[in-house]
Amino acid sequence: MFYARLPRSMNDHDLRLRPLRVFDSSFMSNGLRDEAILKANGLSEPVSSSWLFVWWWIKKTFLITYCIECDSRRIGFVGLHDLRLGESTEITMVLFDSNIRGLGYGSRVFALLAQNLKKYSIAEKVIAQVKIDNCVSLSFVRKLGFVEEGISDNIVTLSLHLKSLPFREGKPSWTPQFEAY
Repeated sequence: MFYARLPRSMNDHDLRLRPLRVFDSSFMSNGLRDEAILKANGLSEPVSSSWLFVWWWIKKTFLITYCIECDSRRIGFVGLHDLRLGESTEITMVLFDSNIRGLGYGSRVFALLAQNLKKYSIAEKVIAQVKIDNCVSLSFVRKLGFVEEGISDNIVTLSLHLKSLPFREGKPSWTPQFEAY
């Protein structure tokens, strides 16, 4: 597989991105029941009550998936889809526990993933699509450096060119200077 160049796991101190496993389906299913997460994604009800359906939906939707862990505790999910090797990819990132939002984990996850996307020439541009009324997510991606490309059907499309980010070998040298949401 062409994306096999990406590391299976990525670490930054207490933060770890590891491959999403079928055993994470229950965690994902429970997280996708959160009212704020549903609203941010334009849903009024959970994707499904079945963890097996959630697993099938994740595998069908995302090409690359990671479980976000902090101190070995699952806290979220990041997935890449619509990948055009060497060009662009769309990102979906969710931190399920509202108590950890705003503590910088989202920006650290993005910096770690973006560094590896650039390093392994997976994508030069990352795209995020956010509902127009999701002010918290819009603020978050804009503070990461994403710029608006357009609005269609109440969805704002934003992008960030990875060439413009200063990375060095090893750890991300670029970290947004703000608290993530």
